[in-house]
Amino acid sequence: MSSPKVLCVGVITVDTIALVDKYPAEDERVVAERVIRAGGGPASVAAVTLARLGISTAISGVIGDDEDGQFVLEIFKSEGIDISGISVGENPTAGSVVVVSKEHQSRAISTRQPPLQVKPNSKALEIARSTDWLHVDQVGVKQLSALGITRGMGPKISFDAGYDIAEFDSSSVDLFAPTDKSLLKRNSGLALENALKKEGDYGKNYVVASQGSHGSSGYSTKDGLVVAKPFSVEVVSTLGAGDVFHGALVAQMCENRTFSEALRRANAVAALSCRGLDGQSAIPNSVELEKFLKENS
Repeated sequence: MSSPKVLCVGVITVDTIALVDKYPAEDERVVAERVIRAGGGPASVAAVTLARLGISTAISGVIGDDEDGQFVLEIFKSEGIDISGISVGENPTAGSVVVVSKEHQSRAISTRQPPLQVKPNSKALEIARSTDWLHVDQVGVKQLSALGITRGMGPKISFDAGYDIAEFDSSSVDLFAPTDKSLLKRNSGLALENALKKEGDYGKNYVVASQGSHGSSGYSTKDGLVVAKPFSVEVVSTLGAGDVFHGALVAQMCENRTFSEALRRANAVAALSCRGLDGQSAIPNSVELEKFLKENS
């Protein structure tokens, strides 16, 4: 069996999600239109996205020896994701309770923090040495040393830079992908295009800022500034859309798409995922993506 093309490393959660017309006030009871249980976590959602788009994918992270852990393993198995790099820890599987408001088109999240991370198991180490891309979130990026991976010495590294990136050395990864807000905070006083250029010229890598409903922008010394417009869909929830975007972007990189085409297609995948209440159920497969792109060309 050939090695997976991408290894996703980081947070694996099980989320309980409620869709309500409006957020409850203090001591108020609001009847939910729907309540579902679904997989979540940046690395987890990215892995499902990659697999749906036809990229052979593995995942490494920590779950608990509990019902939630078994639930998320079944999700990965159903998507054809290699789970041999997952470790079972002593603490419960991470999870969140999410309330999605139709009135505000936003969500409120209460999270049980990820279990204490352990050293990646032997299978994760093996996959990391032979995969094409290593995609990490804010937890997974701290495992690079334990995996024995540095930029230029192994797979290319993609970082979904969600939190605490003020001091992060962006030159240590091949694809640095924060939100526009995080990038602007890190580069105080600069316009977005100038912040992208500053980071890309420094790191000699790809820098991409996700911009939610405004699409995405990126920069590399080879391609210059690239701006990709958003796609319009009927939004149920934006939960996990950023994680979907990052997984889809790596998928396009695996397929050697041009930078501008990679951003455009990743925007489309993220937009389509917003048709679902959770972060995974509405992620399109390759056939659905091509149909959508043809209809929206």
